[in-house]
Amino acid sequence: MVRVLQVERISHAARALIDRPLDADVVVLESADAVMPFKAAIDELCANSVDSNPLFEAATLIAAMTYLQGKTPANVALIWRKGDGSAPRELIGLFPYFTPRFYLGLPIRIWSIWTHIHSFLVTPIVREGFELDAIRLFLDYANQSGASMVRFPLFQADGAFGPALAEVMLERDLPMAETDRHERAFLKADKDGESYLAANMRKKKRKEYNRLWNRLSETGELKFGTLETNLDLTGWLQDFLQLERSGWKGKRGTALAERENERDFFESMCRNAHEAGKFHAAQITLDRTPIAMLASFVARRGAYSFKIAFDEDYARFSPGALLMMKVIDAFHRDPRIDWVDSCAIPNHPMIDHIWAERRQMREVNVATSHRLSPWLIVYSGKMTRIVDRLWASLRQVYHRIRKEVERG
Repeated sequence: MVRVLQVERISHAARALIDRPLDADVVVLESADAVMPFKAAIDELCANSVDSNPLFEAATLIAAMTYLQGKTPANVALIWRKGDGSAPRELIGLFPYFTPRFYLGLPIRIWSIWTHIHSFLVTPIVREGFELDAIRLFLDYANQSGASMVRFPLFQADGAFGPALAEVMLERDLPMAETDRHERAFLKADKDGESYLAANMRKKKRKEYNRLWNRLSETGELKFGTLETNLDLTGWLQDFLQLERSGWKGKRGTALAERENERDFFESMCRNAHEAGKFHAAQITLDRTPIAMLASFVARRGAYSFKIAFDEDYARFSPGALLMMKVIDAFHRDPRIDWVDSCAIPNHPMIDHIWAERRQMREVNVATSHRLSPWLIVYSGKMTRIVDRLWASLRQVYHRIRKEVERG
């Protein structure tokens, strides 16, 4: 017999501050304000999870729920382990999720771990040693709530979450389908910059980048630096936003500074990370003016390179590529960092040729006990392959047309 879970929904902070202990298996937070009383518990959970995800740390999650909510609001499911005489009640899982109105053209109620426009990682947070328990309870909650399928997008294949999810589905004899797998550039920060590039980049290419650096240095005082200490964060953020806006993103209207809510999210994330000692800022300056800037966030023993901007007036010198080469040594020397995830798209034309390692990313759909769920799993797998082939064909057509236009 399936146990009925105790679920408590909290719409705002005051509901969590009433004078009684919460004893539910699942506490669902319905707003950024409702997350506030649980900040300490969430951050303690993040510190004790094998897989890191800076986007699901409390302060960043609050900022995302404040500034980046879509038409379908996000909820945060906190999964708790019951206390007993030997151990207190403990938070073992955090699963931000939403219920899109449509999925692959069908008006079917599925659940998905929450993604927004700036999601570079969507791995749920589960306590080390309790991964199976946390996933079981979250899927039980989804079942109990009538979800016809649960979607887990963009989680790292080399972490603890994926194998634990597969084990739970196997023990329940329910199907799952991998709907995406790709890789993105990744850096093992175990070598200094010179040694790393010597081991992973052709000598001819290294000489070309050195030549670009030297030519650029002939135009003024050229410096690379990181700014963790004595950082004027407000000034740095203003410079970054202006630099990004000056390029192609500004022309297309997609720069952070063009959209108030996205700018506010970025600034909030950077400020919170800086206060927590988890912000990594790197830049190249020419005559003290930034021409390339990189914002990264530290989580557990790694870092995530979130946003890069560069001055397109100097594009012939490849300032973005020069920055990503110079920062290798800075990451290597930083005692907080063993590895860096580029957070880049697959087959990125710049970073893939500089950082040699790769991180596998996955998307998986899993069945629930809903009667349509097995069919949905098959449908989602097939439709995803069809959509992928369609996009591949459209990209080929686009590139052919672009070549013809360029030929005149």
